[in-house]
Amino acid sequence: MGEKGDKTKEFIVKTSAGLFSQKGFIAVTMKDICEACNLSRGGLYRHFGSTKEIFIEALERDKNDAEESIDQAIALGLSPKKLMEGFFQLQKNDIAYNKNRIDAAVYEFSAACPDQKAYLNERFSSAVRSFAKLIDYGQKKGEFPEGDAESQAENIVIFLEGLKLSSKIIDMSEELLAKQFEILGKQIMG
Repeated sequence: MGEKGDKTKEFIVKTSAGLFSQKGFIAVTMKDICEACNLSRGGLYRHFGSTKEIFIEALERDKNDAEESIDQAIALGLSPKKLMEGFFQLQKNDIAYNKNRIDAAVYEFSAACPDQKAYLNERFSSAVRSFAKLIDYGQKKGEFPEGDAESQAENIVIFLEGLKLSSKIIDMSEELLAKQFEILGKQIMG
């Protein structure tokens, strides 16, 4: 695919991610995506065969961006504590202000596409690897106490998923969120 085709594909994925965030996974149709991208059905189908393919591509790009960000921060020698605190602040804001609604679409996707369980498990494992890398880096720099980085990373990912899901179904005050992130921070960073 040429440069123009790559740019079109990128545009489709970014635009669709916004639609999935607004409407959820199940409600978005290829027609919705055609309209949002101002593409004909043929133009869209030249790049993707289904909303499922587009959704997976959006999740994959998000995962890759997160991994690259951590790798770059470590390569630059940035403070692991500041990195973790910054990440926690972003997550807290997303949850408090319901900014990252794509999380709800991921839950819909998991129910609607049980054949994608292996992919979702790999996505979880990737998040754990990224956090474990950051925790290990923090331990080596002496900013985090020694411990099992992988188990701590699993705890972070499960904790965040639980908070995201809980925030969709119960009222969660900023104070409650701050308290939960403070507890998590003390577990990881001492």
